[in-house]
Amino acid sequence: MGASYNIKCKHCGTEFMHIADDDFGVIRACVGCECSIETQSPILCPACMKRVNKTEEELEEQILSVMTW
Repeated sequence: MGASYNIKCKHCGTEFMHIADDDFGVIRACVGCECSIETQSPILCPACMKRVNKTEEELEEQILSVMTW
């Protein structure tokens, strides 16, 4: 299982995709529960190289859409 996030950087406005699976920081507590993003591993905007996930709340503000599989 994994997730693909469409993120809009609040620093520069660039939209980009971040793909996460169980090896890349998505923590699933149980089947059917929402996933949370690991904030210890940085997600960087490819344009301005600023970190977009200092906190879960900060990342949630920048997520435009999520696709899970």
